[in-house]
Formats: sequence, structure tokens, C-alpha cells
Amino acid sequence: MPKRVLLSGNEAVATALRQINPDVFPAFPITPSTEIPQYFSNYVSNGLVDTEFITVESEHSSMSAAIGASAAGARALTATSSAGLAFMWEVLGVAASSRLPIALTAVCRALTGPLNINCDHSDTMGAKDSGWIQIYAENNQEAYDNMVMAYNIAENKDVRLPIMICQDGFITSHAVNDMEILDDMTVKDFVGEYEPEDYLLNPNETFAVGPYAVSDYYMESRKAQAHAMENAKQYFELTEEEKDAILRHMWPLTPVPPSTRAGYAVTFADKMCCLEETKATVKRYAAVPGHLLFAQTAERGKF
Repeated sequence: MPKRVLLSGNEAVATALRQINPDVFPAFPITPSTEIPQYFSNYVSNGLVDTEFITVESEHSSMSAAIGASAAGARALTATSSAGLAFMWEVLGVAASSRLPIALTAVCRALTGPLNINCDHSDTMGAKDSGWIQIYAENNQEAYDNMVMAYNIAENKDVRLPIMICQDGFITSHAVNDMEILDDMTVKDFVGEYEPEDYLLNPNETFAVGPYAVSDYYMESRKAQAHAMENAKQYFELTEEEKDAILRHMWPLTPVPPSTRAGYAVTFADKMCCLEETKATVKRYAAVPGHLLFAQTAERGKF
């Protein structure tokens, strides 16, 4: 039976991973995702999972190890944030083009420049065209639910793509929410056992991972990935109102206005939020004496 608990986003994702019990978890710490492998290493130490937990020397190595494990036929995952994801970018395409259903739990954080450890989607947005499925969580419950669903989506024979489960750094990753988690057996039965079709340790089949491809084969591979991404959409059904609100709520910055009442409602709410934020900013600066405001601005290099 499901139960109500108080968990942070990171602990919620780690709990889902404990219930999934993946085969291999290479890990390298980076704020604010460090807690996920930290929680999971405790599960390993306490015998709650039988995952091969590998401590590596960098994020590039953690993704490379996950690729190797997945290619060998194991259910693999890793975790990272910010510059750690940027360090992985070289091999993200290898995972996607090789059609390896790796899971990556990404805790979104600003990329360096200037140094900032708070939430920003510049890390995962930079990887959006790498061939990975990306699912974003609005709250801790969604972070948990998305992680539970991840392998069922990625390992589907019509998809076979790696998947990123994304949540906001600190806003959800470290904030504690009242949420509902499933019992262990329900998750285990839902996720099921991994049954790879093609893998390096299969003695009855010759299989290559990451071979060189001339242009014709390269384009075939990219087209196959695009079809697989379309196939993944079957897990995310949106109503016409939801599509309208998502695609057109920025109007008039988008050329076509919303066509539904829900779309206009979201558009109006968006503009009201922007107006309130602008008013708060103006009020804050209006409260600063002119000479101090000039000094602060000059100090920041504006003049």
C-alpha cells in the first residue's frame, strides 16, 4: 500500500532507485545532486540493494562507465548537475546513438560563469538535442514518480533511448514535501527485470557499440533516434488545451495567440506574474537613495 512520507526531492529519487535496484551506479559528487549517490551508497552498505556502486574520478568517467555497463547488458544509471553534466556532453551522444536505455538523474543547476550553485536549467537545456529523453519534475512527488517510470519508458523496444529525470536544484532537491511513495513490491513489479535485446556479453550474437559511421549510416542512425523519440510520446498524453497553454502562453511574443480559455488563463497568469516581479524590482530600487544606487551600479561595472 502507498504511504505518506516527508522526503526531500533527492531522497525521493534515491528511494525510487532503491526500489528499482539497478545493476550498476557509477557516481561522482557535485552539488546539488551529491545527496542522491550519498543516500544510495548507504543502501549499498546496508545491503538494501545489490547494485554495483562505482566511485569514479569524474563525471565524464561516470557516464562512460554507465555506457559500458549498459552496453554489456546491465541496467545502469548515474547522477549529476551543472558543470558535471557539461563534462559528460562528449559521451551523451554515444549513449543515445548506441540506443542504450541509461537513466540519468539530473538536479538542475546554473552552469559556471559566474559561479552559482542555485537552480537554472542551462545545464539540461544544453543537452536537450543530445538524443536523450528529458522529463522535468515540478515537485518532489513528480521527481519520485518520474524516476519510477524512467526505465519502463527508456527500455521499451520501440524507444530504447537514454532518459534524464530532471528536478530543480534546492527548490525540490533539498526542500522537504509531504508525498506518497509506493511499496517496494509494487515498484519492483512495475519496473520488471531488464531484458536487453543486444548486448556485448551475449555469446550468441556479434554486437558493436560506437562504431564509425559514414554519412549515410550516420543520418540513418539520427533518423532512427528521432522516430524513437516520437514513440516515447505515447507515455505523455496532452489534451489540446494543455498543448495550447504550453505552446502559446508567451503571446504576444509568440505570433499566434491561444485558442482556448485555458490557454488565455495561463497567458494572463504569466503576464500578471511578470508584472508583479517588475513592480517588486522597481519598488526595491526606488527605496535606495540615488547616490547609493549609482555607486552600487558603478561597482558592478555598469558604468
